[in-house]
Amino acid sequence: MSIANTLADVCLREWEFFRRSSINLDGTSTVGLREYDPGGWQRVADYWKFIGGAYANLTGLDRGTPWSAAFISWAMNAAGAGDKFPYSAGHATYINRAIKNAGISSAALIGHRLGEYAPKVGDLVGYWRGGKPISFDNAPKIGWYESHTDIVVEVGNGFVHCIGGNVLHSVTKRAVRTNASGIVTDRKQNWFVVIENRI
Repeated sequence: MSIANTLADVCLREWEFFRRSSINLDGTSTVGLREYDPGGWQRVADYWKFIGGAYANLTGLDRGTPWSAAFISWAMNAAGAGDKFPYSAGHATYINRAIKNAGISSAALIGHRLGEYAPKVGDLVGYWRGGKPISFDNAPKIGWYESHTDIVVEVGNGFVHCIGGNVLHSVTKRAVRTNASGIVTDRKQNWFVVIENRI
């Protein structure tokens, strides 16, 4: 049984906790609870505690260390992904795993190029950050790179809503534009991969 709906519920609860920080299709935004606000930083600490190791004592007050992948990992675990998800402090870990699984229908995470797959609830959409362009083809060869993923929580007509951490210093719901076939066409970020979640 898929964890997709449970994962969406986990993300939506966190979004509610962070007071509905949002980015709309027109680019306007609202910010509720921030990572460094009372209550916010303690919640970010929970994400880091799940990652553990050298990250176990970080909080939302440690603003030099991005916590977006810690949020994704925490949410996946909370939804029941178990050992099927490669938990990490960096998005590239599971992006690369998914891309390497492209074409393997039995894999838990399967990477797709933007134009080849319409994201569903529970899937992840990813973009690269930083100066060096990342593509579906070169990402696994590079290994580590600055990146970000959000979890899809709703599919609409001409958009998907997805939720990610460390967006606007909060857990934020973002509207991402799609075409009539559900393919991501948004150009506000450097989107390059959709991860099909079969967990």
